[in-house]
Amino acid sequence: MAAKVLGALDIGTQVTTLAAGEVNGDQLRVLHVVSTPTYGVKKGVIRNIDEVVKSIRKVLTEMSTRHKVDIYDVVTSLSAQDIKTNLRTGGKSFLSLAVMTEEDAEEAQEAAFSEETPNSHDVLLQRFKQRFRVNEQSVENPVGMKGNLLEASLLELTVPRTSAEALHTAIERANLKSVETIFAGCADAAAVLEPQTRADGALVINFGAGTCDYLAISNRIVVAAGTLGIGGQHLTNDLAQAFQVNQDAAERIKIACGAAQIQPGLANERYNLRSTFSSDRTISVHAIQTVTTERVNETLHLLREILHRQGVLPSNLHGGVWLTGGTAALPNITEQVSAILESPCRIGVPINVLDLPEEVTKAPYRYATVIGLLKWRMQTLAHEVYHPSVFSRLRTFFKG
Repeated sequence: MAAKVLGALDIGTQVTTLAAGEVNGDQLRVLHVVSTPTYGVKKGVIRNIDEVVKSIRKVLTEMSTRHKVDIYDVVTSLSAQDIKTNLRTGGKSFLSLAVMTEEDAEEAQEAAFSEETPNSHDVLLQRFKQRFRVNEQSVENPVGMKGNLLEASLLELTVPRTSAEALHTAIERANLKSVETIFAGCADAAAVLEPQTRADGALVINFGAGTCDYLAISNRIVVAAGTLGIGGQHLTNDLAQAFQVNQDAAERIKIACGAAQIQPGLANERYNLRSTFSSDRTISVHAIQTVTTERVNETLHLLREILHRQGVLPSNLHGGVWLTGGTAALPNITEQVSAILESPCRIGVPINVLDLPEEVTKAPYRYATVIGLLKWRMQTLAHEVYHPSVFSRLRTFFKG
């Protein structure tokens, strides 16, 4: 019997990427990855469904004609500046001392579920199981323990209904079926983190074009997650305003000379700005890097404040910070992340994957989301077969 082809779709602010993979034993084989520019998306939010549908159809057509692979359903990611995080708690009490069962754990977790009404502004994106409490004592798994009171907590991510519905509408209009939608930060973590790193505690940051997604894991449990409406395009916009150039020229300036730290060795260098409509002029590289450094610092300090408030930094990140997304290519960005977040930082690349396509190996951090989606789909398919209960489905993917 032919292996089932898995599809993953990542609609980014700047690029739409489609990946095809298949399961090889207990590993993922990535068959092909195709990309095309995205139009109609701002800060992760779809503003023009028609434009997004064109991008989806384009990658589907290329996958079919160039690689002879037809994709009919996909797991997709969602990243939007309005994603909210809520901690929900629920419980179950017993008249006398009782031995906790899996069914009891399910009931406690179900009691923690938030109720979603047809008219609610926000809809559920994802849930993560936190720790249980048995008679006020925090435990990871209550099954088999004795107590009178069992409490469960869940971390919920919600997203505006309009954002979720626009994504699903675009996928349907492109003649695709969306089998699952997950937070983009989960996909990145699934792609780049080893099981031991998840246990040690780690922070994954996807510094993309329009958004900055983050997901923090401690003891294999997701303890913080969210999205900042800031990305690499903001660096481009800052350069365009600072030097009075258009977006294309600003993007070229960023790629050629931008950095996350001012590089003293380039203090006297100048960038030659060529223009069709005016005489050539030059710009100080020091001035360029001053602009990009200020924006990177602002973003990282904002993220640091959020993580400090949530009790994540600095003690719970023994596995370090892992950086993905297009802005991970910015020179000196890992050094600046390490300095501001007070934790070692490295570039995150997909791991435990067979046969990465050549375009992925050239810049693997750019493809972490879509490959993480494939890994997520592979694991959840196996989980649905062997562990169909509510309790099992809520067991965190990051257990490894």
